[in-house]
Amino acid sequence: MLHIRGASRVVVLDLSATNLRHLNRGFPGDRRSTCSSKSMRDLEKFAENVSIIDGPPVRVIGIPLSTRMIVVKLATGLLWVNSPVSVPLEVLDRIAASGPVRYLVAPTKLHVWRLEEWHALFPGAELWRPPQIPNKFKCLPFAGILGDAPPHGWADDLDQLIFKGSFFIDEVFFFHKKSRTVILADFIQNHPIAKGKPLSNALFKLAGVAYPHGGVALDIRLSFANRNLARQSLEQLLSWDFDKLIIAHGICLEKDAKPFVERAFRWLMR
Repeated sequence: MLHIRGASRVVVLDLSATNLRHLNRGFPGDRRSTCSSKSMRDLEKFAENVSIIDGPPVRVIGIPLSTRMIVVKLATGLLWVNSPVSVPLEVLDRIAASGPVRYLVAPTKLHVWRLEEWHALFPGAELWRPPQIPNKFKCLPFAGILGDAPPHGWADDLDQLIFKGSFFIDEVFFFHKKSRTVILADFIQNHPIAKGKPLSNALFKLAGVAYPHGGVALDIRLSFANRNLARQSLEQLLSWDFDKLIIAHGICLEKDAKPFVERAFRWLMR
């Protein structure tokens, strides 16, 4: 056990051998970053007080998709972790040394499973979930449900909204004010075309999520039964003064993100 003293309490990090083996299982040690050309064996600074790291790929209908964790250091010195992933021990040490992990966040029901592993490692951290989650995860000790207004704990640093209108999934978008960065999970994707992978390349192009244009995947677009509600969410999203974009699947943008997002949701305005 490693005890890290936070601003108002001690966060206990369980660094037992069992947990560390579980945490490191399947980490792709020689992957290249899809947000930059740097190696993602360690945390990469994306913007001021915002870091990212890629995790093990997940498979959807047999196609591997990248995963990404976002770590935000709040003005209080506490850490806010979105969509935690399995990381090497040395990266876990760096995260723990940079501040107390206080908030573990899942922005969609498809990311809730990631909280369980990190809850075992950081039992003192608060778990926050989206409105919709699978029944099997309702036993986790959630501190609250994410809504259109940020909780007090991170309201000074991050704004948020629920992008509504889909019958399949709601996603909570976040806006890091100081760095002008929007943080998304599944709605917008921007997959690079890889040599020797004709099937996945063809599917990315067919779904409308291939680099460099990216976009909202066709299946997600088709799930928006209430487009008026979705347009209201889009209007709120575009009201944020952002220039950078972090996404879970594919290549992120370090500048000119707003026109990219506007193009990605152009289908919604037809």
